[in-house]
Amino acid sequence: MTTRSVKRLTAIPAILGLLVGFFGCSSSSPSSSSVAPKGGTYAVDGPKPIVVYTAWALNMLGGGGGTTVTIGIYRWSSDAERTSLINILKTEGNAELVADMSQLPQVGYIYTQGTLAYALFYSRENTLPDGSKQIVLATNRPISFAGSISPGAQQKYDLGVVEMRLPKSGGDGEGKIIAQGMASIDDKTGKIEVNNYSGQPTRLLQIKEQRP
Repeated sequence: MTTRSVKRLTAIPAILGLLVGFFGCSSSSPSSSSVAPKGGTYAVDGPKPIVVYTAWALNMLGGGGGTTVTIGIYRWSSDAERTSLINILKTEGNAELVADMSQLPQVGYIYTQGTLAYALFYSRENTLPDGSKQIVLATNRPISFAGSISPGAQQKYDLGVVEMRLPKSGGDGEGKIIAQGMASIDDKTGKIEVNNYSGQPTRLLQIKEQRP
């Protein structure tokens, strides 16, 4: 990783009440020592995932079709990476955040039924005050569930963000996906927000966690 990339790194809570502490919480799990591959656009090749999530994704637009989603995590992003990304967003904006995030080692992948896998470059697992787990993930490009991206969206709304919540008692979790997002800092509150180009996030239902 270049010195410039090491200096800069972090992530994103969201608008619409979607993400809480995307960059603000410390991970409850240490980063894995596994060496993940450098980022590729569609990459599942790499070390064996330390955890795999499966879910049913329900598109809230255009009739609400659904598909299965599979997510594999190679390692969790470090505190240094999180802090660096936040600083980049604050000083240089969303485009530079995505550019620098793309230079990080790949942390995992996400794919839907019948599609190639998108590389993940950010992953954090947080324990919330009620004991439930929050998992926040990010890609360096929009996540397409239909093989196409809204015209012009990829130029500015080039961030894909996933948030999942798993109950303390175990069992299935729920979550949301901002498929075409753009991160920003609210001038009044200083909080990180992710605006969703499509308006309504995709819902994740029946999330199951599988650890080796």
